[in-house]
Amino acid sequence: MHLTQLRGLLCVALVATCIVAVPSEAARKRRSVRKTPVQGQFTADISGTILDSATGQPVVSARVHAGRVSKTTDAAGKFELKGVNAAGSLIIEVSRSGYTTKSETLTTGGAHNLTIHLDPLPTVTVRKLDGTVLHLDYDSIRFGYPIPFSGYRDAEFEDFCKADGTQVAIDRSEMRRMNGPATTVKHAPCCGDVDTLKVNVTLKTGESMDVYFVDACNGFPNIDVFGIDHLTARAQYIAFTQLAEIVFP
Repeated sequence: MHLTQLRGLLCVALVATCIVAVPSEAARKRRSVRKTPVQGQFTADISGTILDSATGQPVVSARVHAGRVSKTTDAAGKFELKGVNAAGSLIIEVSRSGYTTKSETLTTGGAHNLTIHLDPLPTVTVRKLDGTVLHLDYDSIRFGYPIPFSGYRDAEFEDFCKADGTQVAIDRSEMRRMNGPATTVKHAPCCGDVDTLKVNVTLKTGESMDVYFVDACNGFPNIDVFGIDHLTARAQYIAFTQLAEIVFP
């Protein structure tokens, strides 16, 4: 073999070796990329009890939310959130109707046992004809009625008409008292010959008047007041025909 040919073969072999041995720029970049841990990242296991700040009693069915985890308290006001991930800090928010929402902040992981006191809001007092007295969360109060095959329609206001036929929507925030029970009447100002229900309402302005349920005129006579029992957190549906009195805060 000529010397010139030998030199050529050696050069080709050397170049091929270099190509195999030296990684491409893209490969070097891929190898140099590493996931950097998030600063201050931690995992917490959180348990505790939610109490009423006024009575010291457990708050039932309070929603406890932290990160992406939510639970509700049991009958003893207790909750447990496991494996909650956070970075830097973790906000724990507690809420329920009838209470001011409250939050706590954690900055470390591990096990935490908390006792959180919620401040109660004023309640609505409902007295039924049978003597039962209920205290309902004001912010849960709604007026409504069942619609066959369609569910339940409710709102924070009720549509009435006055004795002079004027129609008016009265919001729960405008009411001071409702005196029952609602009674069936004929020939109401806004109903023609259709039976409807009449109840007495006292507004916060001091005005007191008999009003007629427009929804009853329209064929929905089973009108209720709905609310969450402040102590048990159970939903209560009370027909206006079974109500003796409602007192608003």
